[in-house]
Amino acid sequence: MKPVRPFRPATRFGVELVLGIIAITGCLSAQQARDVVSEEALRKQVAEAPSLKSQLTAKARPLTKAAPSIQSSLWTNSIILADGEKFTLVPVGSILHLPAELRGHVAASPQGDFTFWPSFLKRNTTWLAAKEVSLSLSRGNAQEAKTLLKTLSYDKRLIVATYKGGPITILEPAPTHSGSNRASP
Repeated sequence: MKPVRPFRPATRFGVELVLGIIAITGCLSAQQARDVVSEEALRKQVAEAPSLKSQLTAKARPLTKAAPSIQSSLWTNSIILADGEKFTLVPVGSILHLPAELRGHVAASPQGDFTFWPSFLKRNTTWLAAKEVSLSLSRGNAQEAKTLLKTLSYDKRLIVATYKGGPITILEPAPTHSGSNRASP
């Protein structure tokens, strides 16, 4: 009888693995992985490319108009409410009711430290109130505006229109033209 050689799977797998690696690397060495640029060719490309300075001079233009105003549109489209120590901004057209004795709280320039609307409202509830309004009212619904202003006319506080807690401008309804000279679209 012939001696039986034990089966060694690790050796058999190892041989197959080595043969596979040789086959793969043989294929890879036959292909060029990437283009190689010589240093001389690279220097030539860099010399031919336009410099940043020349690109900037070609694209940049001197100012021909006056510089824009430093005043931001936030300040020009806002009303400043102040209590002596702090101030806040509300949009123009957001004050629904302003009694004559409270006109001193509307300031021409900021006085004190800025604070956001919710904090300013909590701090000044004795003379300031917020009235939540609908979007249709803010867009100029005349019927809603008339009923709202009737209910607010007897209040002794300055009342600001708000939508979802933030001050909002109330648009005035467009004037109605009774003439027939109006062109229809």
